[in-house]
Amino acid sequence: MTSSQNRIVFTALTLCFSLLGLASPSYGRESDGREMAPSQREYQVTMSTLFAHGDSQQVTARARALLQYRVDSAPNSAKAVSLSVLPAMLQYQDPAYRLNINSFDDSGRGAALANIVRQGALLMDNGDSQSKARFKAQDEWHAYVAKQGQEALSVLAPLKSLFEFYPLVSRAHRPQKALAVGDTLRLGYLLPSGLGDFSQTETGEPQEWQIVAIEGQWIRARFEWRIKRQGIEYRRFGEVSFNRKTGWLDKLLLVDQQQKGDRMQARRWLMAPTSTPYVSSILWQDEGDYFDEGNFFAEGNVFAEELLEYDARGGEGADIELFDIPTLPMAPDDRDASAAMMEPDEGVMSAGWGGDDIELRYIHGLTTGDYATSVEYRNIELLDWKDRTIDLPLWQHSARGASAINGVVSSGVNLLPVGWGESKAKLEELYQIRAELIFTPVKRYSQHLPWPQLLKQPYRFGETTLTLSALSKPGRYRLAITNRSANALAPDFNGLQGKLGIVESEGLGPAWLSNTEQLLLDELFSLEQSTHVYILQLDSVPESLKVLHSEQLSDRKIAKQVSFVTQSTYEANLANPPLEPADLVPVQLERVTKRGSAVEPGRLSEPSIASITGNDLYIPLPSALAEVCQPQISEGFEEAGKSVDWRLVDNGQGQSAYVLTTPDGKRRYFYDKRIKGSIECLGRAHWQTLGAGDNRRPWLVDLTPWLSTLDKTEVPISQLYRSLVITDAQGRHLSPRLPKEAHSAKGSERNTLDKALVDGRWLSVDGAASSAAYLSIDHEPLAIPYQFHLKPLP
Repeated sequence: MTSSQNRIVFTALTLCFSLLGLASPSYGRESDGREMAPSQREYQVTMSTLFAHGDSQQVTARARALLQYRVDSAPNSAKAVSLSVLPAMLQYQDPAYRLNINSFDDSGRGAALANIVRQGALLMDNGDSQSKARFKAQDEWHAYVAKQGQEALSVLAPLKSLFEFYPLVSRAHRPQKALAVGDTLRLGYLLPSGLGDFSQTETGEPQEWQIVAIEGQWIRARFEWRIKRQGIEYRRFGEVSFNRKTGWLDKLLLVDQQQKGDRMQARRWLMAPTSTPYVSSILWQDEGDYFDEGNFFAEGNVFAEELLEYDARGGEGADIELFDIPTLPMAPDDRDASAAMMEPDEGVMSAGWGGDDIELRYIHGLTTGDYATSVEYRNIELLDWKDRTIDLPLWQHSARGASAINGVVSSGVNLLPVGWGESKAKLEELYQIRAELIFTPVKRYSQHLPWPQLLKQPYRFGETTLTLSALSKPGRYRLAITNRSANALAPDFNGLQGKLGIVESEGLGPAWLSNTEQLLLDELFSLEQSTHVYILQLDSVPESLKVLHSEQLSDRKIAKQVSFVTQSTYEANLANPPLEPADLVPVQLERVTKRGSAVEPGRLSEPSIASITGNDLYIPLPSALAEVCQPQISEGFEEAGKSVDWRLVDNGQGQSAYVLTTPDGKRRYFYDKRIKGSIECLGRAHWQTLGAGDNRRPWLVDLTPWLSTLDKTEVPISQLYRSLVITDAQGRHLSPRLPKEAHSAKGSERNTLDKALVDGRWLSVDGAASSAAYLSIDHEPLAIPYQFHLKPLP
């Protein structure tokens, strides 16, 4: 991918992300969808240990669990409070020791350890600086550790740490006075015993956490500490929120780093209600992103062209890269929210990242430009091949609203089985998954906002705001958009002349946190939607800025039952939309055959010569036309004693070219030569319009007019490439999607056109069809003269 292509993709994704607030599902605090007694809570706990050495980074251990906590004594008691902890789901990986535990498959090498941890643990707050934790199967735990050797305790510390978090701030640790931002609390006893530095200062005094926010009953406190000893830098950070009325924890993030030179070890933990989306996967899948900033401006970085001084909020004072404002496809207006985004009856079920979970993905449709809205997955059922329900509880740990990536609008969820042992056998019976999808339509329209008016005051769209301000350098502007609630704004920079810079949002935590850790902090504790900031350096002052408005219509939600099948089953049904965008990467023949560029019906009716360098010669034309047209040479020349000739090259995608070459095909570049002749055609070519794709299913094209001229049971499938030109809104060629059996005919079996059609008339293509035409050739002979002088050597 070229530098300019990278910039266009980067900008398109950024503009798309500015709408993604619409696609995010809403989750409330401690709302896991199940009513629980005041003395019970369920949390997700995830940890990861990572070692980095220079550019090499490796996860040495990762673990996550769903833990059910039950209070064995009154939670408001001033005395000691004990908790019973039971894992409903657990995953643990230690690649170095080849130790893996999956609660849904507790057999194999980790079976003995799995049998210990599945029985749960007991937690005791004795009112001192640290809580105490012990497995209920404590004798088996000691025996297992003794059998494994001296290193076992340190090796298994990440696993045990999941059970050591104490999620209840008892009355003994809650000050009775009215709290205010800036006050301090002693909360170290909430943390595992292996994190002594989080609970004590260097002098052994209890470490104090500072309150950074109070919202009603919710208190948020933070702790940050760093010191350097004997050449090793220790950095620790923690943030926690809890309900000061009940004492129950809401969310917790801890980061522990030790660094010496370019070597660093990082341990990260998070704890949150089961219903909190994304966060477990963010940490579980993290493979390390430390030291990225040091390499960002390295040689070869595609954005390192021009630097602009700005601060973290987009003012002036630090570095940002600028690039030419790209031209991006923009979605058409949809003022009545009528875009068909719930047509398909099927989605895809597959293994998620690393094969650890089940991923459901639904392709809503195809679009031009950005698209984003919320989608909810409900009533998820696992079914066997007899359509019987498989009784297996699932944890929906990640959810993605509908969003467009390269024109494909999709949503999805990730699921993990809950339970021990029997889950694997039940999953082996899985045939398909059925779910109810709740889709929120989006009203979309563009509006030109006067540039001078935007400079005077912010523009508001519901709770969403757009602010434009002029910076000190002439022609330089800062554009900030904060999307809130059901409304979103996205700028359309097409037509503006100049350069563009995109300001990364400022993280909530200290600068030394990695990108993943900053992201976790934002997901867990950020109350505001992030602000998207752009820096513009314009050649001239525009009269207006075109802005896309999007509004979710919550009163018009659409519900649909969808069956999720395997990818092969999904793709075998050509009525389904494509899973991936059309492959528009240039092929070797593209420069000759015009694939990837705009093609207008009638434009190629008369083939003509073309040259790329002035020392080569081609005749690009559709493959169907190549069957009835052939160039002749009346005045040619010799190269190495042999006469040059035209050779036909076909790219297999409906486009061909006659190439001037030596008889052996080795030479295609000639100097200071003249050639003359004519292109002889048996008939004149005409493009007959088929129209656009189906309005509600734009990946399907109605071939009825063309089919009426032939016998679809006799015409081979290859004729699709030779006789059709189908393009998207940007004029790029789209290719037919064919059944797998179309490529595997045996013996006398013929792959005829009827086998590639949906319902006998529709052709499925790999993008959103905007125009389509078929080639017809009359019986009037045609001769097109040509002559060309190949340039001499420079």
